[in-house]
Amino acid sequence: MNRKNISFSSFLALLATFFAMVACNDGRTFDHYKAVALEGWERNDTAIFSINKQKKGTYSMELGLRATQNYPYKTITLIVERTVIHPETKKKQMQDNYQDTITCRIIDNNGRLVGKRGIANTELMNHVSSFTLQENDSLNIAVRHIMSRDMLPGISDVGIRLTHN
Repeated sequence: MNRKNISFSSFLALLATFFAMVACNDGRTFDHYKAVALEGWERNDTAIFSINKQKKGTYSMELGLRATQNYPYKTITLIVERTVIHPETKKKQMQDNYQDTITCRIIDNNGRLVGKRGIANTELMNHVSSFTLQENDSLNIAVRHIMSRDMLPGISDVGIRLTHN
């Protein structure tokens, strides 16, 4: 009877270790949202994300939006500016600038929110770009809308997710 208890306990410990290893195998290195003003997202209001030093490798960047039924259009067009800051060399710090224009669908043809639905809003994730970083590169990412309306209601949060592939 004692041997059965020991082998069953060993099996449970091995199973727990396996699940812990699988659960921790997420490549996300950054996943953060910034709140937008409740009265509306102003065109000149830019969400800025600073991402600390990263490991060398290929990364995938996604843009996250949380929207409500108050959003007045079917889509939103955004500018995502990415500045890659390379580690300081003996001379000076170097950086590269990139810009992507992203159009995200928020409302479907039936007038319903698309994406992962919550109680009061929906969350949408949109692929922006894939790129390679060198050891200890860091990033500054700026997101702003370029819609015709200056004050854009219905967007509650804007986020960036960076995943090491």
